[in-house]
Amino acid sequence: MKDGKRKASALPRWILVLLALALVAGACGGGNDDDDDAGAEAPQPTAAATAPEPADADGEAETAPTESDPDEPAPAQTQEEPAEAEAPAPEEAPEATPEPIVLTDSFRGVTSEAILIGHSSIDFEKLNADFGLDLPYQNFGPPFLALVDWYNEQGGVLGRRLEVVSELFLPVGATTAEAACLKLTEDQKVFAVINGFAGPGAEQVNTCVTELHDTILVGGLPTPEQAEASGGLWVSPQMSLERRNTAMVSILEQTGRIDDLSPVMIIGSHPEQQALIDGIADELRAAGAEVPVVGVVTTTGDQAATQAEMDVYVERARSDGVKSILLTGEENYRNTHLWSTAPEFVYLIGNGDRLSDWQREPPEGLQSGIKVFTARGGPSPMDDSRILHCIDVIEDALGIEILPLEELDEGDVQHWAGMINACRDLAMFVQIAEAAGPDLTNESWVAALDNVPDISVPGVAFASLSSNKVDAADELFLVEYDFDARAFIELAGPIDVG
Repeated sequence: MKDGKRKASALPRWILVLLALALVAGACGGGNDDDDDAGAEAPQPTAAATAPEPADADGEAETAPTESDPDEPAPAQTQEEPAEAEAPAPEEAPEATPEPIVLTDSFRGVTSEAILIGHSSIDFEKLNADFGLDLPYQNFGPPFLALVDWYNEQGGVLGRRLEVVSELFLPVGATTAEAACLKLTEDQKVFAVINGFAGPGAEQVNTCVTELHDTILVGGLPTPEQAEASGGLWVSPQMSLERRNTAMVSILEQTGRIDDLSPVMIIGSHPEQQALIDGIADELRAAGAEVPVVGVVTTTGDQAATQAEMDVYVERARSDGVKSILLTGEENYRNTHLWSTAPEFVYLIGNGDRLSDWQREPPEGLQSGIKVFTARGGPSPMDDSRILHCIDVIEDALGIEILPLEELDEGDVQHWAGMINACRDLAMFVQIAEAAGPDLTNESWVAALDNVPDISVPGVAFASLSSNKVDAADELFLVEYDFDARAFIELAGPIDVG
């Protein structure tokens, strides 16, 4: 662990947009959920038989007449104690001979010996070179391969080793992401793609994997519509943005903060979020809040137009007595202008896990004194043995040091995002694939979603999975951002919102 911290140099606004969308470092916290197998109790020995009671005699027993000397006392009669019956030793049941696992070439990308998986990730080196940037992120491939090697050393997945085909893409537009998708699904014919695609324009390419090529995808954040269309092929260790935003309302209600924050205005980041924010408004009203204004940014990407649109919203908020503004999605022009021109409101952000960089550098426009409440995963993934294990494996394999974002100094390489994505995505893939059994196919994978015993997500205390719920994480904390300390202060949690 490094001593002390230095403030990192500020990055341009649009770079932060790329990072926020491209890097999903995930929720953090929680302990090991593995249950110890309870040994079967041995059968209790049968109770000893009760000795029969001697027959009752009235008065003293008479001495039978004998021909012996009358002065010679008769020998005393003694009654032997019956021996206690010993319980038979419990018979040990013969050990059942386990059925041998028969592995076959069960599906595309699955042979009797190996499972071929694809790994898609951002090419940060090319991104920096092509756009003149100096982003400090390590490419995600090396930590992923280090963990794959560890799983293979443990026997792989039910005896099949994992083989990896890696493809890089740029998180700007869909061109390189689509090319990577086609190479993995059509050329290599992988069984599954891990990590997926992120970034403006690239994020929509995830459906190239699941919908166009009927291939499993682990990672990313599917919308409810995308999850349904995938039919169980797209799963994520994270919590979906839709569920996280509605869970934010539940947390505020459970912690008794609704009255203090009402009336609430809701502003989505783009028109496609209209259904989402309408649902959040319904949840807030059901919890007793007033929601006089609900709208979206219709001018995404146009700074001047977005600022003018926000001025209209702020005027309405002030006239309607709004106390807090709930923001969904990523829209830096919206956020920056609101914080700069309307600091009197409390700001609510559903997805606090995308605000990790705030611990190094507050976003532009945010000022000391502005209240920001958000929902985040566990407070300290460094307390989770599963995360620590992933860190140890990757550090040993690559000869690097992995530090949480808040401990990084200026100029340090950021290994955290690659580690945590690989740690969670691989853990989820292996658990579901093992639950699917030796006959590994798309169909057995989907069936396994309802049969994964105690799904475990590293760094998350509460998680659940089913064919109707493919985003596993269920744990949230309510936190407040401390501008001066560059830290998130825990207010309540952990709360299971599953």
